[in-house]
Amino acid sequence: MRLNTFPSAAAAAVCGALALLIAGPALASDGPAEPVPAAAPDLVGSLDTAGSLGETLMQASRIGTEARAKTPDTAELQELQRRLRAASGRLQRSAKTADRAAEVPAQLKKLDDDVAALLRAAGAEDATGITAGVSAVVADERALLTSAPKLLPAGATAPTAPA
Repeated sequence: MRLNTFPSAAAAAVCGALALLIAGPALASDGPAEPVPAAAPDLVGSLDTAGSLGETLMQASRIGTEARAKTPDTAELQELQRRLRAASGRLQRSAKTADRAAEVPAQLKKLDDDVAALLRAAGAEDATGITAGVSAVVADERALLTSAPKLLPAGATAPTAPA
C-alpha cells in the first residue's frame, strides 16, 4: 500500500493501532483465562461502604475548597451539596445494613448541618463564617474517618489468587 498523504498515513496508523488494541490481549494470552472467583457478599458490601465513605469525604472537601475560593460559585456549591447528600445517603444505608457503627448517622447529620452553614456563609461572603465552616467540616470528616474501621467487617480478607 502506498501512502501519498499525511491523512492517509494517519488513518493507516490509527487502523493498525485499533487492530492491535482489539487483537493484542488475545494474541498475548497463553491459554484460556482463569475465571475470577466471586467475592464474598460481605466483601462486596465493604467495597460499597468504602466507596461511599470516600465519595462523601471527597465531596465535603470539594465544598470546602470551593467555599474558600475568591469568588465562590453558589450554583456549584449547591450541586456539590446535592452530591454530598447522595453519597451520605448511600453511606448511611450501608452503615445500617452493616450495623457496625451506630454513630455514623449522627456524624453524617452533623456534616450536612455544617455544610449548610458553610454554604450560607459563602453566600453571604462572610470570611469568618467560611473559615469556621471549613474547620467544622474538616472536624466532621475526621470523625467519619475515626468511624471508618467500624464500618468494615473485622478480619475481612480478599480471596487469594491461585498460584
